[in-house]
This record gives sequence, structure tokens and C-alpha cells, in this order.
Amino acid sequence: MTVRVLRWVFAIAVGLQAAIAAAEEPAPGSVHEVPLSNIIHQINNLSITGDTGDGLVQFSLAPTITPLDGRLYLGLTAQGADSPALIVIVNNSRAVRIEPASEPFTAEIALPQHVLRNGTNIVSLALEHDEGAGWTVDGAHSRLRIAYDTARAPASLGDIEALLSSDIPPVGAVYIEDRPNDVMLEAVIAQGVAMRMGRAPEFVDTPDAAGVRIGYDVDAGLAGAEIRFTGGDLDFVIAGRHQQDMETAARLFASRSIRQAGTSFRVADALTAAAIGTEHTRLEADGATLREYSQARLPFGDGRGARTAVIITEPDGTGRLAAMSIMARTALAHGTAWIYSWYGADSEMAPESRNMVFIGTAAMSDRNLLDGAPVEFRTALRAAAEQSGQRTGLRLSSAAYADAAVRPSGVATVFADPANPTRWIAGFTSPQEDGFNRASEILSRSAHWSALSGRAALWNESGVTGYDYSIAGTPTLAERFGLPEFSMREIAAILFLLALLFVLRGAWRRRRVHDKSRGWK
Repeated sequence: MTVRVLRWVFAIAVGLQAAIAAAEEPAPGSVHEVPLSNIIHQINNLSITGDTGDGLVQFSLAPTITPLDGRLYLGLTAQGADSPALIVIVNNSRAVRIEPASEPFTAEIALPQHVLRNGTNIVSLALEHDEGAGWTVDGAHSRLRIAYDTARAPASLGDIEALLSSDIPPVGAVYIEDRPNDVMLEAVIAQGVAMRMGRAPEFVDTPDAAGVRIGYDVDAGLAGAEIRFTGGDLDFVIAGRHQQDMETAARLFASRSIRQAGTSFRVADALTAAAIGTEHTRLEADGATLREYSQARLPFGDGRGARTAVIITEPDGTGRLAAMSIMARTALAHGTAWIYSWYGADSEMAPESRNMVFIGTAAMSDRNLLDGAPVEFRTALRAAAEQSGQRTGLRLSSAAYADAAVRPSGVATVFADPANPTRWIAGFTSPQEDGFNRASEILSRSAHWSALSGRAALWNESGVTGYDYSIAGTPTLAERFGLPEFSMREIAAILFLLALLFVLRGAWRRRRVHDKSRGWK
């Protein structure tokens, strides 16, 4: 009996010890793996030779995590049989020597915990000596994997900025509080977020699923415009005594770094803060096309948008998310936020001397956009309407009425105002009121933006179709011989009239034969 009791006591003790050990073991951390091309867009053109010098691979870890370990996979190709060894140095604390091979290969480099650090991590790629050929990095076969634990929440404005600019883990969705009938604050803040992230984020209309949440605070007791860390339901707020202060604080957020700030950032702090973005000399426009807008040429964006009026036709609700996405991508393309643009929902209130950018589905009914829009814009709108299942125009076959798969699509255009050739007008709209938000995300967060071309363009998930009838193509047979050209609708009408004529002629002949058979003249 005593032995049996001792066995039970021993079993219980062992079980308790195992349970305690399991409880003391840390929970497995998260793992994030990302292609290097998503972090460094120039990775595919990275070449390490004696002439180009060392190559650099940089990535940023959020201040709220504790890195556990990582792996760096580099797709490498030795440019010649005489290529020297490649020396990989991580944060000046770990060096790896890679021997050349006759075939392209992927090198796996361990990143221990003591090597990784919060903030910017630098990987240097250097040749062992300058004699011989160099190396080429293959971005398609290069990736980064980091294991980490989430250690804490952001504790300051500096943490918020570091979080926004971090590569691992990337900030997911961003929530900007909906301030009724105030499109300026939301549009400028969205651009400031994008300039820190280096990409257009996903904007959401509820704070629950957002990684960063931004709100407002109007307080007459404040000393002036202020960006204030809150750390509660909202991560930080744009604060001020009145509307003018709020606009000043929004411009500060979109143009000045808050990385060194604590819990508040005021106008006086902006004097010593680093600028966000680079205001550069813009190239002259080469025709009035969408490529000028996407490549940040004149006149849009000049002077941080000081010569442009932005009309957001849906200033409230989910419709504003589409405008924030497009303005975020615009700021990235132009290198600076448009903090001095005029923002509003009514084009009649916009200054007449400024260029105009329309964003929203209601822009389709705005005469200031439609009156001077090129014919390509209407062609793109009809194509977008057909994609959404709307039936427009004459159909030559019953198959044309078949239900098509509805895909979110949008239409963009750029043209010189016929009434004032010195003023340019751009528009981003869609006949799909419910799908424009998704279409704007597709445009702003993909390579579609760089593919915009022509005087009008239609985009969807599949790609971008540019329209420009001013480009002279190969002459048709009718143009060569001076013959008239007919559209499909005109050809259909002519065929219908010919068929009707033959029917009437047949009826007349039958009537004549019938009359003659009865002896009538």
C-alpha cells in the first residue's frame, strides 16, 4: 500500500514539474517572410563590381517587436570564372564569405538574434578584392524571413513613425477618422502616412481591424496646432483650437518627421525636424497624357500642389477611402505630399486659376470635367460600364446581352482645359459606385499606376488599357483609297435598310405577278 501511494505521489510530482516547465516555455513567435523586391525595388539591378562598389540591402524592424532570428536568402550569380569571393556583412557584426560558382545559386545567410536590431538593419555586399568580374543579385530568388515576438505597444509618436516605416512586420490597414465635410484633413494625412510607409496603405472605415488609428481633437484650451500621442482607442490625434490649427497640424504631419518626438509635436518642433519627401525640379510635360501625371511631370504637384485644386466628390463614408488611396499614391509618385493644394467637394468653389483633379464616382456628372473631356474618356467609360454589366448602345448579336463577370474597374483621364489651355484637368472615376473603392486600391497599390498612358485609361485587376486617338496608326484600306469609313453601328443600319428594301421589293413583285395573273394591268 505504501509503495502504491509513493508511485502516485511520484507520478503527480512529475506531472506538475512538466506542467510548470511547459508554462515557463515562451510561446512560439510570429514569422514573416517577404521577397526582397518588395522592400528594395532596385534589387533586380544590383550589381557588385570593382567599379560600382559595395552593394547595400536595408530592412527595418518595428520598435514594438523582439527579433528572435532570421534568414536572408540571396539569389547570386558570379559574372565570371575569375569573380572574387563575396563578403556579406550584417550590421557590422557578422561576416559571411561566399565562394563563386559556375551556375546561379541561392545563398542562405543566418541572422542570429544578437545580430538583428530594431530599426534599420544594413547588409553590406563587398568583393574580397577588386580584381576580376563581379556579382549580380537575382531579386526573383532573394527573400528575407524574420521570426519575432510582439513585445509591446507603441509608446510615443516616434514609435508610430518607426512602425509605419518598418518592413517587418508591415503595418496592415490604416484608419483615419471620418470628419464630416472636411476632405482636406483626411487627404493630407493619408499622404503623410504613405510617405512614411513608402507605399499606399489599405484604408479602412472602422478602427477595429486597423494597425494604426488616427483621429482629431478640437480643444480651445490648446496653445496651437499639435500632433499628440494618445495610445488608447486612437494611436494619435491631429489637434488644434480651430479648423486653421487642425489644417496646420495635418500639414506638419505630412511634411515633417516625428521620429524624434515624444508624446507631442508642435509648430516649434518642426523647425528642427527633418523634412519628409524631396521637392525636386519637375520635367516639362510632353503632351497632355496620363503618363505626365503618373511620372510627376509639370504642372501637377508643383510647389507641393500649390497650383492644384483637388475635388473629392464623395467626402464622407466609404467613398472617401478611394480618394485617400489615389492621393496617397500620387504623393509617392511626386515625392512630396500636396499640402498646399485646395481641397473640396464642389468644383464650383475651386479657384479658377488652379489645375483640377477630380476623384469620385460623382465626377461623371460634373460639367467642369465633362465639358472639356476628350472622346477617349467617354470611350473608356462605356467600356467600364460594359464590364460592370450595364448595357449601353446598339448590340449586333444577342450574345452581347449575356451576363458578364463584374470586375471592379476605374477610368482616368488628363487633358488641357479647352477654355483655358494653361490649366490642366485630371479625373479618376468609375460607373461602378460600389466598386470604385476596390478599383482605387488596385490602381494605387500595384504596378498599374506606372502603366497609365494616353488621354484616358481603363484599369481593372487584369491590367490597364490606354486610349489615345491622337496617335496616328497604320492607315486603313479605306483611308488609302479615300473611301468613307463606317462604324459597326452604321454598317448594321445600312444592312438593315438593304434588307428592308429587298423585302419591300419582293412584296411589290409578288403583287405585280398576282395582278397580271388576273388580267389586271
